[in-house]
Amino acid sequence: MDKENIDRRFIQLGEQIEDGLYGSEVIKEATNYKNTSNNQIEPFLKTINDFYSKEINPIFRPYPLALIEIILSLFFKNNSKDVDLSDCFTLIFQKNIEGTKNTCIKDKYLNMLDAGHASKQSIETNNPLIIWELAKNNFLAYNEFLNVLVGAILINYRFAIRKKYKFSTLDNPYGNKVNELIELKPQGQCYEYLFELLKPDIRNAIGHQTIWYDKSNRLVIYLNDKTGINETISIEDFILLDSKASYLAEAYLVAISTIAVFSIGTPKDKTRLPKELFLLIMDIVALKEKPNC
Repeated sequence: MDKENIDRRFIQLGEQIEDGLYGSEVIKEATNYKNTSNNQIEPFLKTINDFYSKEINPIFRPYPLALIEIILSLFFKNNSKDVDLSDCFTLIFQKNIEGTKNTCIKDKYLNMLDAGHASKQSIETNNPLIIWELAKNNFLAYNEFLNVLVGAILINYRFAIRKKYKFSTLDNPYGNKVNELIELKPQGQCYEYLFELLKPDIRNAIGHQTIWYDKSNRLVIYLNDKTGINETISIEDFILLDSKASYLAEAYLVAISTIAVFSIGTPKDKTRLPKELFLLIMDIVALKEKPNC
């Protein structure tokens, strides 16, 4: 894709973020974006800085940071060699990748935001059935989101380690993409955090309605469709996974906003990035020949 089209696409994305297209929290900030500056880069910088200034429970914080690190490390590794490939991290936020069917992540992003918000509110009801049903819906939503994103990570990682890739891989079943990425054995704690959240077996059970909550034993029981065997996870661990995934949508938006800053921003714009993020990028660029984090 030529530079003019890349620039126009990022400008459009910034306008969409500013207009609140990608979630209620962004809608609340739309006026602030406009008051801050007329600069096209401002919505991206505000999204990034708001996230890094947010107080996140230290148990949950490593998970969104890991996703940011994975996306940015692969983007900067591949961008100079295959722009169309690295570009798919941002393109999937707006449309299906050409030649694929279900690779646009926008609706799944919005569903994840809504499901997460509803799940958090359900705690106040003290009603186990409501809490379970909304936690289950949130679990499904975050795995549907990752179903798309892990495909983009997979093909970018394959290219980063000099293996062939196909864009059609993005349409492969969730479990197949997860297993293929795990088999490539990417090194680094950021991937360990990601793998902890990838649960295609439970996602399938929710989709097929072969999952239930055993209240008396505080166990979630689900059918593994690959083995045909019922498996269990404690309700506490189930909800903990929901919580660990609760900032992934924001993390993805931060990652592609950072890509936008480096694609259409000025050197001065880059100095306005949070120190933690700026140092991460400097480390990534310094280790550009290594795909691992």
